[in-house]
Amino acid sequence: MAMLLQNFNFILDPTYHKHLKQTLTIKPKDMHMRAVLRDGLTPTTLERRLAGLTVQPEATKATEEMTSSSATAEGIPLTVLYGSNSGTCEALAQRVASDAASHGFRATKVDCLDSANQTLPTDQPVVIVTASYEGNPPDNAGHFVAWVEGMKKEDAPLKDVNYVVFGCGNRDWVQTFHRIPKLVDTQMEAMGGTRLAEIGLTDVSTGEVFTEFETWEDDILWPALERKYRTETKGDAAPTHKIKGMNVEITNPRTSTLRQDVKEATVVDARVLTQPDGEQQEVKKHMEIKLPEGLSYKSGDYLAVLPINPKENVHRAMRCLQLPRDAHLSITTDGPTSLPVNESVQAYDLLSSYVELGQPATKRNLLALAEADSDDKTKAEITRLSGDAYAEEISSKRVSVLDVLERFPSVQLPIGLFLSMLPPMRVRQYSISSSPMWNPEHATITFSVLNAPSLSGSGQQYMGVASTYLDSLAPGDVLHVGVRTPSTAFRLPSDGENTPVVCVAAGTGLAPFRAFAQERASMIAAGRRLAPALLFFGCRSRAHDDLYRDELEQWERLGAVSVRRAYSREAEASEGCRHVQDRMWHDRDEIVALWRRQAKVFVCGSRGVANSARDMAIKLRMEMDKQKGAAADEKSAAEWIESLRNVRYVMDVFD
Repeated sequence: MAMLLQNFNFILDPTYHKHLKQTLTIKPKDMHMRAVLRDGLTPTTLERRLAGLTVQPEATKATEEMTSSSATAEGIPLTVLYGSNSGTCEALAQRVASDAASHGFRATKVDCLDSANQTLPTDQPVVIVTASYEGNPPDNAGHFVAWVEGMKKEDAPLKDVNYVVFGCGNRDWVQTFHRIPKLVDTQMEAMGGTRLAEIGLTDVSTGEVFTEFETWEDDILWPALERKYRTETKGDAAPTHKIKGMNVEITNPRTSTLRQDVKEATVVDARVLTQPDGEQQEVKKHMEIKLPEGLSYKSGDYLAVLPINPKENVHRAMRCLQLPRDAHLSITTDGPTSLPVNESVQAYDLLSSYVELGQPATKRNLLALAEADSDDKTKAEITRLSGDAYAEEISSKRVSVLDVLERFPSVQLPIGLFLSMLPPMRVRQYSISSSPMWNPEHATITFSVLNAPSLSGSGQQYMGVASTYLDSLAPGDVLHVGVRTPSTAFRLPSDGENTPVVCVAAGTGLAPFRAFAQERASMIAAGRRLAPALLFFGCRSRAHDDLYRDELEQWERLGAVSVRRAYSREAEASEGCRHVQDRMWHDRDEIVALWRRQAKVFVCGSRGVANSARDMAIKLRMEMDKQKGAAADEKSAAEWIESLRNVRYVMDVFD
């Protein structure tokens, strides 16, 4: 115990709400503590310490990054903190750090919010970029948020802190939209902090996160900081879409550097789950992966995959930039960057592994492209696209910088400016479709391979970055993965003997429920008696995409699950039901009976599936009210469903 306390800080999970259970004694139910290495310790230094080896002080991650990339930069120090699960807010934070030099600032730290837990600098401005996940903080911001929430106002603990907040959220979660960024913003001011600028907010469901962020940067953030600290936009760096000190030289070999919390894993099996049906449809695949040593998971977790861009898009970029396939690049910069610096890197590897080539172009990107063209007609057309036409012709059609360069070949864009326009490559999360009770060292995922005509009308194919990458892998191939825990209560009930389960999914939304069914089958095989589980699953037809049918039928025979299918192309084979909501209504008496036994409902799928399931839940509640002789009120039923969110009604939505 003494050794643990010497090397770790133990912190209560900030999302935990107290529930008591009583056996011989009263104790908290499902309470977990988080063990975090004490400041200055890394797994390597701890291992050496426990082995009795001499440990030299190591620079922290933030210090290493800033030392390598910013030591020579000038300007007022600036701290940039982010809370991010998917990588979007981290990319926005890196954008602030990259833009800082243009406005007289120098990013001395770019790190997650939890790195600033219990301490915020008072000698420099602090920029915070954070998301909200169904009202909960990101995984790397929970301790910081709990610390801020637990402060006492009378102490004014943040009286010398100058800060500004930008928040990401999803409007689908109406009750908790932007809860965390707004909480951080208001709480920090209440605790004595000085808000330097109005909070910026964006809705990720619109697909315009980077454009809205850049607008907030240009119109609110930098003007406010320049007024406060009396700096000026540097003449050689304004406007903000200039290269910002980046210099790129063509040289030759490369060293790859990963900037995500992922490790090497190996593909064990990869197979197609669907059969052709005469129509152009997404192929759905199953992949089994041997996890890195020491990496564990639970049913309901995500597998984070660090992908590479489709080779077709990389080739397009190299053609636009007029780079030979064997070109090498050497990058130097006077500000922080997510690109490998001061080393020779293959141009192909840089474009495939480090940047998001398919990210929609922002208005700032378009203005920079217009400025790079000498043809007045082309310049005017690109400028038009950055104005009122942006939403309809660029954002909604997901037109990338690469698409624009191909449309306007007269634009001669420097390589450095092109790279500075692109966000860093981020991980993609897939619901794990297996249970650790099946094999704790292996995990499976279920995914659709996205390959469809581009919405831009360019004639190009729009290929999903991660799904195309996964589709290219074969048994024996190595990839980089990590395990992420959901921020919701997306777990099988701990008292499975008494709590029934109702699951609703369509397509690859089946993934976590395959894991649930597999886990329940293992429990039953071990002698446990479980409450019933219903699975409502929507697909096209039995022959085309009735995923995992043989396995599910085997688990049905064990009593682990009862599957109710809805075939959109052959409703006659599914009780006349074309969609999951139709099948739910058909079997409504069973759902209501399980609900009255305190069932927990899970939904996984697209926004359309989630909305349809929610509407059906409201309809079922109104039906229950009618049966009791009460007034059936849709508004009250909707509020009732919302009150049960993440308690008895849990959703995992993807698009």
